[in-house]
Amino acid sequence: MSSLAPRQRLVVLLAAVALVLGGCIYLLFFRDGDDSPVVEAGSRFGREDEGGGGGSLLDTLAPVLGATQRARGGGSDAPPPSAGEILRSPGAAVAGLFMVGFRGTEPRGDFFRRLRARPFGGALLSEHNYDEPSQLAAITARIQEIARDARHPAPIVAAQQQGDEFSAFRNLAPDAQADVGARSTSEMRASARAAGEQLRALGISMNLAPNADVAVAGGPAQGRSFSDSPSRVARAVKASVAGLRRAGVVAAPGPFPGEGAASQDPSTGPAPVGVGLEALREGDMKPFAAVASGPDAAPAMQMSNAIYVAFDSVTPATLLPEAVDELRGRLKFKGTIVSADLVATTATTGGSVGEAAVAALKAGVDMLLVPGGRAQQDEAYRAVVAAVASRALSAERVSAALKRIAELRRLTRDAREPIQVEA
Repeated sequence: MSSLAPRQRLVVLLAAVALVLGGCIYLLFFRDGDDSPVVEAGSRFGREDEGGGGGSLLDTLAPVLGATQRARGGGSDAPPPSAGEILRSPGAAVAGLFMVGFRGTEPRGDFFRRLRARPFGGALLSEHNYDEPSQLAAITARIQEIARDARHPAPIVAAQQQGDEFSAFRNLAPDAQADVGARSTSEMRASARAAGEQLRALGISMNLAPNADVAVAGGPAQGRSFSDSPSRVARAVKASVAGLRRAGVVAAPGPFPGEGAASQDPSTGPAPVGVGLEALREGDMKPFAAVASGPDAAPAMQMSNAIYVAFDSVTPATLLPEAVDELRGRLKFKGTIVSADLVATTATTGGSVGEAAVAALKAGVDMLLVPGGRAQQDEAYRAVVAAVASRALSAERVSAALKRIAELRRLTRDAREPIQVEA
């Protein structure tokens, strides 16, 4: 360095400082940050006999019950805004339509700063938030603490725990969707209740489950579905919704109107379902019909990203008014409709996530699932705000969606209270 001219030494010194600062910024804000894409459900995980877990429910949850106590309470219970209020100030209202996710296993960082500023309607926790149960408890406690301090409505904290390899959290939930033919209704209900109790003890109040697909050999639902029999799937879905309810967790069966016959997993690209409308109603929709209305109704349902020859063979069901009309009109479902992963929707539409968010609301969907990352969430949020401000999306439609989400939040309120776990 001594052989360099003063100006050269200054350039080298400034370059070194820039590298150090850049590294610090990366470590603080971007490494494992929530600007990376986040998938909806979660990773594959092993059974207990494959290592990495096991033990009783109490053993699993004992380290985290104390942390969950901090999640009690919540934000404001003010009524959802009217159409007029939404038009005057669309920003905060629109945030309440979104369920968002993030990367990271610690209750700090950019996501939590955004949560304080923007009152999202829900938070989806996934494999990216999980190494052990205590991390989930700390995250859910922090989410509710932020909402309370900011006087926001408490976000609905959700996960997707279908059991076995199709759950977000390794070795946490029982294998809730196996061996339907050999299990009684009471056994399936008890299995779902056990899964719900684990989620509830961690501060998670909504499960994007059960999977209501009717399996087809070689199809994307094989291994995920309860059965290849519509009536057996209907029985199992009904039992699972009831079991989760008994644990104080709301269920959101999906993906409507069923992906069992899809050509591939819709998250990977266009997934046609080549089944006519009557066949779809007699088969794939039967499990949804079992929990769409009446005393056994599920409080929420999630739409599919597949495309259907029964409709237009082009538009994913989550963006299709005709698909929503089947659920609302023919099946008489009055609960909250949750979109499919709208980032994954773009793999089929080729458009932006903002366009997908606006189209989903216009189709009649209530809650917009945008797991992440931050860029996609911001784009979708800005697109909906702009659509409301320009009257391209009616404030009445947004108001109706927010009312259903508020009712869903009311149903999850008790789920935020820790349960007593027996040994």
